[in-house]
Amino acid sequence: MKKFQIAGALMGIFLGIGLAQADFYVSGGLGEAFNGGSSTNGATGLRKGYKDSVLYSLAGGYEMPLPLFDVRGEVEYLRTRPEVKDGRTKQMDGLFLNAYGDIPLIPIVDPYVGLGVGRVRYDHSNAFAFQGMLGVEYELPFAPVTVGGEYRYLKINEDTGKAHAGSKYHANVLMLKLRYAF
Repeated sequence: MKKFQIAGALMGIFLGIGLAQADFYVSGGLGEAFNGGSSTNGATGLRKGYKDSVLYSLAGGYEMPLPLFDVRGEVEYLRTRPEVKDGRTKQMDGLFLNAYGDIPLIPIVDPYVGLGVGRVRYDHSNAFAFQGMLGVEYELPFAPVTVGGEYRYLKINEDTGKAHAGSKYHANVLMLKLRYAF
């Protein structure tokens, strides 16, 4: 019984320290989506690949430092407009819930990993999507601002609509990110 009380007290202290140092933040990212997959033209039935496109994101979240690593949770909006190689342009808007964990290996930069799930509106259809992230950040010493670089794999997990049956979308994304804590 006493062991559980000691473990509970230690857990409370660690969580209390983390909550006292927690920060809300807003962030933005701009990157290049190296698009994969293909789109099926509903009228002709022809499959065409996607050209690379610009992707940007806006997010708001909460970071909580823990004794061994930091964790973050955020809501992210992202948008890209990939062009199909036959000249049609499609728009993808997504809303994701992301979770990140910092990997405390290097004191100057913070490497991190993340996972996200969400819904996207892609070419007039809704679809489930997921993403995995891997990046590094550097916190500026003179302001509550963090800059970083990120790789992410983004995948729409189902066909992108009845009008485009068989269309699939995935992308490898390289992004520059900026985060402001308050």
